[in-house]
Amino acid sequence: MSPEEVEILELLGRFRGNYVSVVEISRNVGQRRRFMEDRFWCRPILRRMEMDGLVEVNEFGEYRVMRREENTTSFWQALDQPDMRLGETTIIDLDEAGDTRHEISS
Repeated sequence: MSPEEVEILELLGRFRGNYVSVVEISRNVGQRRRFMEDRFWCRPILRRMEMDGLVEVNEFGEYRVMRREENTTSFWQALDQPDMRLGETTIIDLDEAGDTRHEISS
């Protein structure tokens, strides 16, 4: 990911699932001079991020971080299910990594 994409994801993450306009994103990401030259400079980057599945867009052209599917199985849930193959689980995120319910014994 490019530095602009990382900044955009961080910005959208602060809005907690709310949609944000392209102008607002352009204003808060990158250098101020870039925004003064073109108020929509980040639109191509956002479009690429949308095609990669990182962000989603509404009918007004506003963006937010792509929501996770609620029906996905976490790694720890899969360990509790005897017939679940671990290849069908999601990637462990930082929230789950701190979960101490399951201790690994050697």
